[in-house]
Amino acid sequence: MLQVNTLANGTARLVGAVRRNGSFIGRVTGDVMRISGAVGLGQALAFLAAPLLTRLYGPEAFGHFAILGALVNLLLPWALLRFNWALPLPQEDAEARDLLALCLLIVLASAPLLALVGVAAQPWLEGWLSLSVLDVVLVAVALAVTALHEIAMSWLVRHKSFAVMAQARFVTLVGVVGCQILLAALHTDATSLLLGYIGGYTLGALRGAWHARADLAASLRALAPGRLRGVAVEYRRFPLVATPSSMVSAVSAQAPSLVMPSLYGLAVNGQLSLAARVLWQPTAFVGQAVNQVFWGNAARLQHEDPRRLWLLFLILNAGLLAAMAPALVLVWWGPELFGWIFGAAWATAGEYAGVLVLGSFVGLAAHGTESLHIYGRNHWMAAWEVMRLAFIAGSLALSWWLELSPLACIGALTAGSVLANLSLLALNALAILRLRRQEREVKERARCAPAS
Repeated sequence: MLQVNTLANGTARLVGAVRRNGSFIGRVTGDVMRISGAVGLGQALAFLAAPLLTRLYGPEAFGHFAILGALVNLLLPWALLRFNWALPLPQEDAEARDLLALCLLIVLASAPLLALVGVAAQPWLEGWLSLSVLDVVLVAVALAVTALHEIAMSWLVRHKSFAVMAQARFVTLVGVVGCQILLAALHTDATSLLLGYIGGYTLGALRGAWHARADLAASLRALAPGRLRGVAVEYRRFPLVATPSSMVSAVSAQAPSLVMPSLYGLAVNGQLSLAARVLWQPTAFVGQAVNQVFWGNAARLQHEDPRRLWLLFLILNAGLLAAMAPALVLVWWGPELFGWIFGAAWATAGEYAGVLVLGSFVGLAAHGTESLHIYGRNHWMAAWEVMRLAFIAGSLALSWWLELSPLACIGALTAGSVLANLSLLALNALAILRLRRQEREVKERARCAPAS
């Protein structure tokens, strides 16, 4: 009876909290819907065009493009040093503009440097990943464009310009697919797919930059080495902790695309890339929108109202799990659906998607509300990244050692992904609960302090 009363009281408190915070939750929901609505339209158009893409480009082309895209994502942390993650944090706009200038200068310096290193290493890369000099140069261009796009999105998050962010992401999604379709008239290979990616991300970055043009101009006018050095020192934990952590994350995420061709060939890698691309749609549609809105609010609520932050965390996670639930249909009818939508040659991708969806189900929630760097728990995130990398590397090594089939290898990768994502959810929940406890301790000390 006591347990029933305790549960009832807890439920009543939660309902009361939801009612008291109704306007706040409504505002956050509106921001999420604003972004996901525009992105959803872009995703719908991209999805409608996908059957055309899979009939223009074969599995081998997608497999090679997966390698090139993996290299871009792998190098992205070094091109930014993750200072862009700090853009929402400064209290003063002048300091934020200095940080913006630092981000831009780092990209302008790092992308050409990485290109030179890539060209020097091209003979070795050709033997391992079949990369030509043109591939290396285009990867460097794609890296610079992606980094600038990330900076633009982070700046929009700072100013809570979610409507503009939605427009920019819509332009990016539609631009990538549109450019890839147009370029297929010239060549139906991985080069055209990568050029289409560059075109779409360039358009999205320009949309975000146009909105922030006044801030960009002010940032460049106030450029001063001393001030840049000051913000670099103040936010040094991002390059020192977040960058290596992001690098480990990128290795974990991109390792299958870089290793699978050696184990099973480009065609299998292409099938896997299509399965992953389809499952990525909910992440782009809802997950990234939720994460950007949650990120912008968490930076403020962790100091002002940790209890409201905890409520927001619970509600958004419940919504994300519900949003991903329909995708579980792929477990039973993946090959049939993929073969019907994308063409008979892609039925194997549906089989892979039926396994991968289990990891995506948990991963959407885990990454949608991930903000450990905002809470100053960068070292937690770094430890989690190392753990996830161990799961991924172990799965690939086991597949090679036991000579597993491609489907069995994907099953092992999915099992590791589920365990890793559940751990990430737990770490973020623990971080917020600690903030709540600290708030209670401060209030208790203030009550017990003698009146002056």
